[in-house]
Amino acid sequence: MLHARALDIDVPDTGSLRGDLVALVEQVVALLTGPHAEPVVRALAGGSGQPELAELTRDLFADRFARERPIFERARARGELPATDPKLLVDLLAGAVWVRVLLRREAVPDGFAAEAVDAVIR
Repeated sequence: MLHARALDIDVPDTGSLRGDLVALVEQVVALLTGPHAEPVVRALAGGSGQPELAELTRDLFADRFARERPIFERARARGELPATDPKLLVDLLAGAVWVRVLLRREAVPDGFAAEAVDAVIR
């Protein structure tokens, strides 16, 4: 699962923190609503009672965050990001998508990624 293309994301490099985060959130939306990854994502979300699946889930999210870390390193180098916990930013943004899709079972409206990013980085 760590290397499955169905769960993979491409780390964006748009030249700005906002652009990178919007692109990243758009990928999370596509991942959680896509036909190929949705069953796996639902299994990951519900697998906390199974130790092997819980460990795999932790490893998957650690791997994905390690891949996303350059977004924040570049933003700091450009002076766009003060001393902020990047994992908190990812949790707030990706968490908004997870709640909308998996818990509320609602569609993600057009413009959601940009709206979420603007609310968080404001």
